[in-house]
Amino acid sequence: MPVDSRLLSRFSFIHERNAVRTCFQVFVTLCCVLVSLHRVYAQEPQQIVEVFPGSKIFPRFTADGLSHGLSISRITENREWIGAIGGSVPLVQLNLEKAKLQASVAVTVFNRLIKTPGHITVYTMDYKVDIPIDIRFSELSLRTALGHISCHFADDAIELLGRRSIQHVNDYATLAAAYDVEAIQGHVYAGCNYSYGTNPVPNVPWLFQVGTEFAIVALNEYVSVYGAIDIKVREEVGWGSTRSFQVGCKLLPRLNYGLRLAYTLRMGYEDRGQFYLNRETLNLLSAFIDL
Repeated sequence: MPVDSRLLSRFSFIHERNAVRTCFQVFVTLCCVLVSLHRVYAQEPQQIVEVFPGSKIFPRFTADGLSHGLSISRITENREWIGAIGGSVPLVQLNLEKAKLQASVAVTVFNRLIKTPGHITVYTMDYKVDIPIDIRFSELSLRTALGHISCHFADDAIELLGRRSIQHVNDYATLAAAYDVEAIQGHVYAGCNYSYGTNPVPNVPWLFQVGTEFAIVALNEYVSVYGAIDIKVREEVGWGSTRSFQVGCKLLPRLNYGLRLAYTLRMGYEDRGQFYLNRETLNLLSAFIDL
């Protein structure tokens, strides 16, 4: 029996509302903990608690197409662009005797754009929210997080592409580890996501991810050249992969903030949920502001 489209629409709305409510509740809880700890430890001379610490203790998944941040990328094969608006903000940090513990919130909207003379059409919008808790022991960093991503068509995409939208939503838990490697002046990382709420394909919860960032050459204190690799394997697409290889230039680095210009070769299954079964090869020219 066909399902009423209005019923599907209402179900999608309820699911999105519940996911947003859960993320908001977790965020409010973190804020309350932050304020309480600040009141208790603000006068401690050793600064056991830092509110809004200036640096992050877990490194960036640099070449990942869904890494939080602010960026614009030109796809050289066509007239499309990829825009990302967001970032990650550390909220509170506990400085323990042999470790640092940090709670953060990260939010980014990913857009695919078509640029024509005098007009920009946004035809996909993917919303991603993560609430990570990180701990660092010297060179080793560990992460656990709750996350949500939902993927949508935007503007005139349905008419433009002649496609029907699908409900693509993913609520997941993350476990990851990263290790600083002095020999490459960078880091390596590995992790996995377990999805406890997935549409449109149920019972395919796993995503595994590995990658690295490494220094190539430092031209001076303001400019350095780096490389990065990211590989994701998803059960959702029959254990298919998305591979990203990036080389770029870091300009004016300041702690975790700075400007990057990069070239990325990305192959395999799309990150965009509305096209999750599509395979593509993209050559990207990008500018990043790391936040």
